[in-house]
Amino acid sequence: MSIEKKYQKLDDIDHILKRSGMYVGSIKLNTSDQWILDNNKFIKRQITYNPAFIKIFDEILINSIDESKRSSKLNIIKIEVNKDYISIRDNGGIEVIKHKEYNEWIPEMIFSNLKAGSNFDDSKDRVGAGTNGVGSVLTNVFSKKFIVSTCDGKKSFYQEFSNNMRDRKVPIIKTSKINHTEIKYTPDYEKFGIEVLNDDHLRIIEKRVYDIAACNSKLKIYFNGSLVDISSFDNYIKLYTDSYIIDSNKEKNWIIGISDSDNGFQQVSFVNSIETYDGGTHVDYILNQIIVYVKEFMIKKHKIDLKPSEIKNHIFLFLNSTVINPSFSSQTKEKLITESKAFGIQFELTEKFKKDILKSEIINRILDWNSIKLEANDAKLTRELNKSLSKIKVDKLIDAKGKIRTKCVLGIYEGDCLHEDTLVRVLRNGDMINIPISKIDLGDLVITHNNTFQEVSALTRKIEYKNIIKTKLGDIISSNKHQFFVYDIEKNEFYFEKLSNIDKSKHKLVKNQLCFMDALLEIESINNNNLILKSGESLIISYDHKMCVYNKKDDKFEMVDFLKLNINDYLIVNTFGIS
Repeated sequence: MSIEKKYQKLDDIDHILKRSGMYVGSIKLNTSDQWILDNNKFIKRQITYNPAFIKIFDEILINSIDESKRSSKLNIIKIEVNKDYISIRDNGGIEVIKHKEYNEWIPEMIFSNLKAGSNFDDSKDRVGAGTNGVGSVLTNVFSKKFIVSTCDGKKSFYQEFSNNMRDRKVPIIKTSKINHTEIKYTPDYEKFGIEVLNDDHLRIIEKRVYDIAACNSKLKIYFNGSLVDISSFDNYIKLYTDSYIIDSNKEKNWIIGISDSDNGFQQVSFVNSIETYDGGTHVDYILNQIIVYVKEFMIKKHKIDLKPSEIKNHIFLFLNSTVINPSFSSQTKEKLITESKAFGIQFELTEKFKKDILKSEIINRILDWNSIKLEANDAKLTRELNKSLSKIKVDKLIDAKGKIRTKCVLGIYEGDCLHEDTLVRVLRNGDMINIPISKIDLGDLVITHNNTFQEVSALTRKIEYKNIIKTKLGDIISSNKHQFFVYDIEKNEFYFEKLSNIDKSKHKLVKNQLCFMDALLEIESINNNNLILKSGESLIISYDHKMCVYNKKDDKFEMVDFLKLNINDYLIVNTFGIS
């Protein structure tokens, strides 16, 4: 290899495109569970998207946000996203002046030079997200076409770039009084491994717009012509969960929300409007305060000494924070690394907030988990004891010595009598079946003697508790994938709803009926109060019983008296009684 090939000197554009990871993060398509908006609620769904594509969108949007913090006149941001272009426009304005030293118009200098901007005066405190003067140029480099239009109230500036910023037209300068800045660009989709803007990328962008609106409640933000209706960070949290508590200090621009989590520790956090996907020191700062307080309470109240991770795993944390002169782990800003003592702001949780935590579902989840943990430990000790006892020779059958039958007891115990052909009652895909224990699959719901359910978990095939719904009839144990038959108070409708979407304020479980997985059964015949299904099952129903049914003609669910049941018009909702 020649010296010339071994040692190369790249210009800025070539270096960005060749080593894009250090500038915009992963350039490859990524498939993962992401929060997206669905019927005015955030849900986690598997999304395939390019993180770098979202990053270059974010860079321009954050520019507007940072400018709004420098100028009170900027209070409107309009975002338009379609297959042809992406546009971000605000009612601010960049100074249309020529830089005397560089002989270059300021807007051109900002959007076409990798290390240019107003973020390099370290003598001043910054509460914006921009730090390196790199971001907006990256969007230009990853675009087939990039247009800058701005007006400072005196002069307007217009310039077009193309071919990944390699080509540019001469700026057009005019007299104008309408303040604005608009960046309109056509992404170079080929660089991101995609052909056109698809639904997954649009969903991620929409989520990011909602993030920005939540962190900047004083701004009016429009997305594709519609005002994003989020008036506070509080309202933003409601899109994730209806059960949470909140603490804030508006003067310091810190807002904390906390809810319980059934999927390990979760967090949605922001620093100066940047979403920190990997958390960082600001998350640790708040989380440590919560954990210390809960740990002390559990020791004092319940005599339980928990590890920090055993508390953390039951928390869903929401955090909107402001940090002066923030530092991140990389240009992609996914993790804050500024030490807490250097935040420039100290935030201590209020006593009310901490007391509310003790009344929350978080404490119940911790206690339930600890009980299961203790049961597991007891089971382990039992197995060890049984293993040692198995070495002792004892006759398996011992005849009763008494002659009075009423004083004799027949004892049936688990042990050798439980073999691979032993039948167990299982709820699988909405059907109750009896299968040999050897045929149990992972994810099956085993029906216990008291009509509760325990799910067969991965790897060990042990039975473990999942989500618990508390009713007047007792606790119902379910996994996230199951759906319940509910009555919606607001809509006056019956329908199936996922456990994660059930809202206590508007949903009621259909009395005495537990339903899973949208299972509908055809009726074969009705004989007196005996309901015979085509699946072969037979149900004995009282005459005054109401049935959960699907009306085929009206295409809706309803409750019907057994006596009015028409086998041609209705399908029976597969149910399991919990009474």
